[in-house]
Amino acid sequence: MEVVFSNEDLATEILSRLSAKDLLRFKCVCKRWKSLISDPLFVSIHHRRSRRISGLLVHSYTEHGGNTSGLESFFYAFINFERGMFDLTREGFPHSTSVMTALCDGLVCYRSRRTRDLEVPEIGVWNPMTQERITLRPTNCHVGYIFGLAFYPVGSSSKMIPSFKVVSIQRPVLDQNSYSFVIYSSQTGKWKTSLEICYCKDELHQNKHIYFNGRFYWLTKNQHVITFEVEKELSGVITVPGPMVRKQGLRKVCLGETDGYLHYVCVDMSELRVWILTNPCQPNWVLKHQLNVDQFREESSDQHLHRVRNSHEYRGRDHFALDPLTFHDDVVYMVVQGRLCSYDFKTASRRSFFYGSYIRHYERLPPIVCPYSPTLATIGIPGLKRDCSASITYQGRPRKKLKEPLRSPQF
Repeated sequence: MEVVFSNEDLATEILSRLSAKDLLRFKCVCKRWKSLISDPLFVSIHHRRSRRISGLLVHSYTEHGGNTSGLESFFYAFINFERGMFDLTREGFPHSTSVMTALCDGLVCYRSRRTRDLEVPEIGVWNPMTQERITLRPTNCHVGYIFGLAFYPVGSSSKMIPSFKVVSIQRPVLDQNSYSFVIYSSQTGKWKTSLEICYCKDELHQNKHIYFNGRFYWLTKNQHVITFEVEKELSGVITVPGPMVRKQGLRKVCLGETDGYLHYVCVDMSELRVWILTNPCQPNWVLKHQLNVDQFREESSDQHLHRVRNSHEYRGRDHFALDPLTFHDDVVYMVVQGRLCSYDFKTASRRSFFYGSYIRHYERLPPIVCPYSPTLATIGIPGLKRDCSASITYQGRPRKKLKEPLRSPQF
């Protein structure tokens, strides 16, 4: 063992293939290992090899009367081993009224719940591996409730310091036919409003977006994708393929990424289709996978399904429900009759992530499911601190109280 790890190149080759959680423990073995694991070059190598996800972060919540009621369920599901799941509400998630909005390379972006009395939400970035977080308070800018997260393992400039950016997309105050972008940079610690304006009348899906290769993709409810290149601050609109999505089937679509390419998943009747965008600059969609979903209908006869039918969320519906939520490495993750499932197109195999609870999928907002791949690169981000007790009490800036106008008598 000593001979093997006396060779730094060989030690790097072996250790860089281990999980980030294990490497954090191995830093305590000896000073040499601590120095090697902390080296920026080793961190960069480990980050490139940590692209395989270890599990899924699943957050399901409801919305009533314009208010988002905190955490209905927020858990982590393992995908590589039969180790079940565990509830993240007890593992340091900021507070019960938080809503997860995005995930990038092991960092989680969240916001405070939406209420009629809240003008500006609280935005935060949380590292589940180290339990570090930072609270971001927008100033001198107009932000919405849809946020994306971009992580730079070696910084976005010449400085070799990990950093991140949070991007908010929203309608301008006086224009409902376009979208504006507000960017927070951890390097500057400031918010700024981009000069870029994207002209699109479509309404956005709240939980249907993805970031990779320096570009955000937001799916709209009218078969378009809004793109935003973070560094150049350039936007665009891409039309997605397939038949027109029915009004009652708006949730049956999702975006994903495999091998650095954008994928679009759409369920129409009994067919699930996966399209790949070969060139985002010259939109060209190619049909990559096609699957008959009738094979999933046997889930409806599962011995546990009576729990869904007897619950208030079922509401007497008898139709088959299948909602794709995300797509990663040629695997589609979806909710089938309230159960989290996956289908791997490489191996033509499907799997159920049933751990004794169902996901509410008849609500207006579909659950957000994010592939999770922890990496050492998220350690040492300036601004993230473990003790954030003060930030939890901040609930955003309340709206200004206006004088109530005189109302005519109600008859």
